[in-house]
Amino acid sequence: MDIFSTSDHVVVCGYGSTGTFVARDLKAEGVPLVIVDKSSERISIAHEDGHLTLLGDVLVPEILKEAGIERARGVIFVLPSESDNLFATMSARELNPDIFIIARHSSPHAGDKLLKAGADRAVNPLEETGRRIGDEIVRPAVIDLMRIFKEEDKSESDDVRVREVKIEPGCSLVGKSLQEANIRATMDIMVIAMRKAGASTRFNPDPQRPMTSGDVLVCMGRLSMLRELHEMAQGEEE
Repeated sequence: MDIFSTSDHVVVCGYGSTGTFVARDLKAEGVPLVIVDKSSERISIAHEDGHLTLLGDVLVPEILKEAGIERARGVIFVLPSESDNLFATMSARELNPDIFIIARHSSPHAGDKLLKAGADRAVNPLEETGRRIGDEIVRPAVIDLMRIFKEEDKSESDDVRVREVKIEPGCSLVGKSLQEANIRATMDIMVIAMRKAGASTRFNPDPQRPMTSGDVLVCMGRLSMLRELHEMAQGEEE
């Protein structure tokens, strides 16, 4: 696979220490990545780490286009300079109005400036881990709840995790309330929040409210059961 055939990916701009951690965790989640850096040495390291790479300066809009910004689901700017992250955020928002943008900052007031410039999230690596920055892309509703608990790097099916489950068209859950679906009793899964399509995340959702296509459930339970619920929410393939 090359960059030109990649879509629904995340562009990570800057492959320093923070970018390396972010890319590692997103790759572990199965998210396709394109790494962009103007340092040939860092690009070489990213290539050795198994990522698609692009050598160039993201302050040049053509480089963002070459990285597939118009086809990407998200972009993460972890450049050393706050002003560079600010400028790059503005360029990315102009090139793709719908893309999810995360930008790094380190000074107290820069975060607000990044949000005003078009970033969906402004993060400070001194306060948040690289894993959390990656989770902003993969599980934004979970981050909205301030991470009820920190996930550990384990894969056993009985580990308790927090996951998002999106209700797809045609699945058996559409039209049912949480009470009717009886997810907690049958699967031992707690639905701790729900993000209705086009609305904000709501903690402790109304158990009587019917679920609709596009809703996102934030669930806590055993990983094996969460996977089963995820499959149920996918609906029937045509």
